[in-house]
Amino acid sequence: MSKGDIVVVGAGHGSPYSDRNEVAYDVATASENAPDAIRTAANESSSNIDHYDFDLGGSLLGNSPRRLVDAGNLRLSSTDGPENRRLIQSAITEVLIKGGTPFLLGGDDSVPIPFLAAFRDNGPVDILQIDAHIDWRDSIGGERDGYSSTMRRASEHPFVRSITQIGMRGVGSARQQEVDIAHDWGANLLTVAKVRAIGAQGVIDKIPQNGSLIIQIDCDAFDTSVCPAVNAPTPGGFQFDEVMAVVQSVIAARGMAGFSIVELNPSIDSNMISATVAARITCNAIGSLARTSISPTAQRFQKR
Repeated sequence: MSKGDIVVVGAGHGSPYSDRNEVAYDVATASENAPDAIRTAANESSSNIDHYDFDLGGSLLGNSPRRLVDAGNLRLSSTDGPENRRLIQSAITEVLIKGGTPFLLGGDDSVPIPFLAAFRDNGPVDILQIDAHIDWRDSIGGERDGYSSTMRRASEHPFVRSITQIGMRGVGSARQQEVDIAHDWGANLLTVAKVRAIGAQGVIDKIPQNGSLIIQIDCDAFDTSVCPAVNAPTPGGFQFDEVMAVVQSVIAARGMAGFSIVELNPSIDSNMISATVAARITCNAIGSLARTSISPTAQRFQKR
């Protein structure tokens, strides 16, 4: 791996909830095969990276000198959350030290918690979360690093400057108190309807300049007609082209230091429809990053 590489890392497990009576369902293993499902779908839909991609207006990497490197999957456990978090954070830190841009394929939505923690020397960090839920619970069943607490843990890092969350709808684990805490912290909470009203430029305007932008996508941000194989399907989500427009526009305007995509459930996928959606939005992010002239802060990582 060399400086400037785009590095794909698979992480099938994060922090499972130990008390299943406290949650509606257990997703500790539902998304464990998602990294490979996304890779397979990417190969099916983008088997030749030198072929013309009409989403990008050229080949995947265009004329970029960047290399695309697949570092494989981390060896993680469905039961050992602390060790999973350590391994994920360590792997992403190594990518950043070497000047790469990490692309994390999850896994459930607890996987981004250690992913984000790896950027501790990369501040200021700005987060764009594209998700049906806000993930601001402090804990569920005593677990503070589960998939309902992703943005709550992110908000506790002193290097996180802003959090912009788009795609919320329906009912999730959040109660009024979590919404209030998110607002009090300064998070921008934009529903699907709000994003449609303000457009991609309106989302860009919420994100400060000259920081390390991390894009975190939960597959349930897409409408169930687009990406049905998710752990918490909720109607009324984004169409593929809406998410693509936001991802491409935001990266062009702000650059990107890291990307993660989570919550695909391959076991209930049909004809790889949902995996293909996850793969195509990941390819859009890769291609957009390859085309931006903005140097990600991750490339200026200073080892402690």
